[in-house]
Amino acid sequence: MTRNQIWMTVGAVAAALAVGIAVTVAVTNGGDTKEVSTSGTRPTEPPVTTTVKPVTTVPPTVVPTTPPATVPPTPPTVIVVPPSNAPTSPPTVAPTEPPPTKPTVPPTTSPPAVDPGITPTEIRLAVIADTQDSVLGVQTWANAVNKKGLGGRKIVVDPFVVNGDPGQFAAAVDTACTQDFAIVGSFSTGDSSLGNLAGCGIPDLPARSVSAAHIGAPNTYAVIPTKAGQQQVGGFRWLLGSAPDCCKQYVISSTNAQAAAATQASVNAANAIGFTSVGGATLPNDAPQSAYTPIVEEMKTTGATFGRSDLPFTSTVALRAEAAAQGVTGVKAWFCLAQCYQPPFLSQGGAKVEGQFVQIGTNPFEDAASIPAMKKYLSAGGPHNEAGLESASAGLLFQTAAGQVMADVGKAGLTRAALLKAVAGTTSFNAGGILGATNVGGRVPTGCFVMMKVAGGKFVRAEPATTGQLSCGAQNLG
Repeated sequence: MTRNQIWMTVGAVAAALAVGIAVTVAVTNGGDTKEVSTSGTRPTEPPVTTTVKPVTTVPPTVVPTTPPATVPPTPPTVIVVPPSNAPTSPPTVAPTEPPPTKPTVPPTTSPPAVDPGITPTEIRLAVIADTQDSVLGVQTWANAVNKKGLGGRKIVVDPFVVNGDPGQFAAAVDTACTQDFAIVGSFSTGDSSLGNLAGCGIPDLPARSVSAAHIGAPNTYAVIPTKAGQQQVGGFRWLLGSAPDCCKQYVISSTNAQAAAATQASVNAANAIGFTSVGGATLPNDAPQSAYTPIVEEMKTTGATFGRSDLPFTSTVALRAEAAAQGVTGVKAWFCLAQCYQPPFLSQGGAKVEGQFVQIGTNPFEDAASIPAMKKYLSAGGPHNEAGLESASAGLLFQTAAGQVMADVGKAGLTRAALLKAVAGTTSFNAGGILGATNVGGRVPTGCFVMMKVAGGKFVRAEPATTGQLSCGAQNLG
């Protein structure tokens, strides 16, 4: 090689080395975060030139993959806004489910009554009867109670006059079941059809029950209990000993089938203890006196010594007037039940009804001065008859039982069921002395009676003679 060629070669190598160094410096100063040095490279590392990328492969506009710390993160596309009362911790119930119900807080006042006919301020009572006298008896009692109220409640009376019709009686019961808290003071000869009485569970506190069906109803507690197949015979026993040769009976009964059946049962009971039957007749309640002419003639023909009508008191007045007109003297005892025990009987009958025996089931009004409950009834304007007084006594039974319930469990505890329970536990009730002591809850007939007699145009005691006393006991039942 010539000298010139050697120098040319050396120059080319030097130029190449210069270019490599320039490229290396440009790369290492082009934005890389770490300087690359050619000094101190370990023998196992690859040559520096193999890790260097051409400048053209790093575009200056590429955004770094890791954003600067000062740039906020991109917000989510859905923003959940919690409710203003949301808890600080995440809820455990999914958002699509309804919020949990709040716990029940016991009320601070009494809950509303669930039984019909009773509110915090009112008690509705039904009375189902054949005459207005029973209705007025209950109303008289209610008026007296309402002066102070019964546990802060007013008594409202719903009257039903059914005229001895079983269909009307049943319809009245069904109406009372839906609108009244109890039935109180009822007395009807049509009580053989009871509607839904037992089914609706309404407390039924009649003055008396007539039919076997009514007597046996599970929610019926009469203030004067009777028993199917059992009759009051105490007055008949007394007459047998007090009116010699009295008791060949002639009896007038109603055209109402159930009333007639009740009369016949009483006639049979009297015969069982010594009476005899010589005849009888059936008449409507409003029969004129002329209808009694053949009856009195038959009484004379048969030798009747006992005359009785179970129709309203006007029937007995007509019977006695016709007997007086025909000059009847053979009858030793004219007899009537409690329907005759009222002032109009005396005023309309006059002298013609002298000596009349009238059997009642309570102490008489003549004893009112010594019986405060009866005096209160009369001063309040109650009907001056047995129907009204017995129905008012049923009101007193309701008042007593309801008062006991409220005393035991409070005003809010007065329910139909609680009232029935209280009445069932009433074993000695006398309506403040109006009645004899009565096991109402046990439905035990007492046999109690007082025999009154018309003397001098007034009712006077015949048996027992002592004021405030009734003849009671099993011996009076047959």
